[in-house]
Amino acid sequence: MNKRILLLLSLAILGSQVFGFEEEDLDKFLRTNQCVSCDLALADLTGMNLSKAILSEADLFGVKLSNADLSDAELVGVNLIEADLSQTNLRDADLSGADLWGAILIGADLRGAKLNGVVLEYADLEQVKFCNTTMSDGSIRNDDC
Repeated sequence: MNKRILLLLSLAILGSQVFGFEEEDLDKFLRTNQCVSCDLALADLTGMNLSKAILSEADLFGVKLSNADLSDAELVGVNLIEADLSQTNLRDADLSGADLWGAILIGADLRGAKLNGVVLEYADLEQVKFCNTTMSDGSIRNDDC
């Protein structure tokens, strides 16, 4: 029993170092602005211009995207659990079916974004800009038009 607990504690402590993004996936994405079904978990993409990126079904768990430009991006079915999207430009992005559980979206621009079926539990939506934004339940939010 003690060995099992020790193993679990070791994995928890080292998890961020052991289970990060795939270097070849990051290189491919930075070259092409496309990375469908790839692993970019825990990558630091802070402040990058990723407009019109194609990242459908990608694993972006815990990724740092604050102040990035993801306008017109295709983010369908993406794992953005606990991602930092604060001050990120997501105008007209398609996030349909994405998982944003616990994501930080403080001050993000979601005007014109599609959030159909998106998981938003525990996400921080403070000061998010909504205008013609399709919400998870299909309703349209126009707070900031």
